[in-house]
Amino acid sequence: MVGVRRKVSRTPSKKTSRRVSSVPRLKTASRNKTSVLSMDRLIHTVQQRLFDTVRSPDEEGRSPIGVSAIFVQLFRRLTKVDGIAVYVRDEQTRVMTCLAESGCRDASLATTWREVLVKAEKNAQVVSGVLHGFRLHRIGRMEGLVMIQTGPSQRVSAAKLARVLRAIEPWLAVALDHAGLSVKYAAKILRIQHMEQVSDLLNSALTEEDKLRRALDAAIRLVEAEAGALFLGGDDGTLTVFAVSGERAGALTALQSSIAATVHRTGNPVLITEASRDARVVAREGWQAALPVTSLVSVPVRAGIQAVGVLEVVNRRSGKPFSNWDVLGLASLSNQFGLAIENIRGGNNRRG
Repeated sequence: MVGVRRKVSRTPSKKTSRRVSSVPRLKTASRNKTSVLSMDRLIHTVQQRLFDTVRSPDEEGRSPIGVSAIFVQLFRRLTKVDGIAVYVRDEQTRVMTCLAESGCRDASLATTWREVLVKAEKNAQVVSGVLHGFRLHRIGRMEGLVMIQTGPSQRVSAAKLARVLRAIEPWLAVALDHAGLSVKYAAKILRIQHMEQVSDLLNSALTEEDKLRRALDAAIRLVEAEAGALFLGGDDGTLTVFAVSGERAGALTALQSSIAATVHRTGNPVLITEASRDARVVAREGWQAALPVTSLVSVPVRAGIQAVGVLEVVNRRSGKPFSNWDVLGLASLSNQFGLAIENIRGGNNRRG
């Protein structure tokens, strides 16, 4: 019996010993679980913020710039990386443009930064020292990149940053694409409103001269141009300026345009997206005598099938070049301008 008691008394101590030795393993598992939960929480936080931004009626959530700004600020606050930037390829120029950035870039890394950008356009992920480039998957016609500069104060390792971005990247791409479509739809609605305004003006009770001048202002707003002009064609085929308008037109009243003359003669519209590389834009001639031309649209104005003038605009206010949509938008006004011009001609002939 005594031996039994001794055996029983030793058993609890052995069990206690085993329990004590198992505690560190439980703590290790707890730390790993906490780490996983922290990463999952980080990913979920960013994903949820992108989702809320897209759903939000606020203006900042309706543009790619607004979405990008919210993303870089939140991501840097959560991870403490030295810097982060979002780039998206412009649909017209095809240039990768920075929409938003947060943090400071090291000037000594400027060359490497550009090199990583170029490489990241062709690879899903590029790493060069502290710089990391991640490509956004193509959604619709949107292409983009996320650039990150790591540093000693960041809370997440480089390996975990890659994991986080792989999880977030589809959400960011969709949010940017959604915002881009929202901007396009808003622009189309505004364009329709401007076209209706031009139509209303040209069918109003104003004098024909006032109709054309006000319609020219509305046409300039339609394509967001800095300046524009309406030229009238004479019976002998010559072209003279009727009105010049726009925020950059200044006191320019006497204007000649060889491009407008060509459009009037051929009946074909002209779109110039890079004036500095186009031989048709001559220094100190036409518009160039008053303001530097970066892009230009010139469309014929017709009354039926007869060319009666030319509508020409220069330089989009945003700095971006004009597009084929701008050509179509101005060309769609041709007949309405043409009818008003014919009425002016008819009134002048009757007075004569």
